[in-house]
Amino acid sequence: MPIRDHETIEPGAIADLCEKAGIKAVSTSPLQVDNDISSTAPEIHERGVDRHCAALALARDMGSDRMGGILYGAFGKATKVAMEENFQASADGLRIVAERAKSMGMRLTLEVVNRYETNLINTAADAIRMIGLIGMDNVFVHLDTLHMNIEEDDMLGALDLAIPHLGYFEIDQNHRGRLTQGSIDFAPMLRRLKAADYQGLIGVEAFSSAVSHPDITAGVAAWRNMFAHGDEVARDGQFLLDQHGL
Repeated sequence: MPIRDHETIEPGAIADLCEKAGIKAVSTSPLQVDNDISSTAPEIHERGVDRHCAALALARDMGSDRMGGILYGAFGKATKVAMEENFQASADGLRIVAERAKSMGMRLTLEVVNRYETNLINTAADAIRMIGLIGMDNVFVHLDTLHMNIEEDDMLGALDLAIPHLGYFEIDQNHRGRLTQGSIDFAPMLRRLKAADYQGLIGVEAFSSAVSHPDITAGVAAWRNMFAHGDEVARDGQFLLDQHGL
């Protein structure tokens, strides 16, 4: 559940729909340049903190026990290398957000994404360093195989590094379409999670111009028709997890 336009979200109605369907919402709170929590401009930084805290309340009220994604900065291609001051500003702001989340019984998961979506956290090592600076025990790593495939030197090594801090593992094919069609071999990573007795959330992600909302299509550049219905992706994900006893 991307918490974008706070004014239009009806958390109670979402909670009711989820309860009837037997599912739980996983939420994210996107940031833009004017509320970038990694900004060293105090007013912009504070808007980011305030936005996340408001989003946490909406996420809680829709029944979510976590908020994740690119919480540490604005989504989108940056124009310059991030400075250490930006990394520290993000950690300082997220510490406040994590404290608020903990008071609600919620956790944060920081998604590691590729260079075209952020200049702050592109590797598992970056995320772990951020978690250390935040210093809260309810902040975890969110790995996505699409981004790992782009940025990590060794995907299994990155997974091993992240496992002690891992709160969400996301299966995402190289073209973001059907999971059983593509160049990423998920089996070694799923075997590693099974061997580590990983008990956290495992999700699947895919996009297709045929079914994704136009705003989402544009945001992730999902220009191709990769599948006709989300059930195809769900079946792929269930097949992969069943294969490895997860």
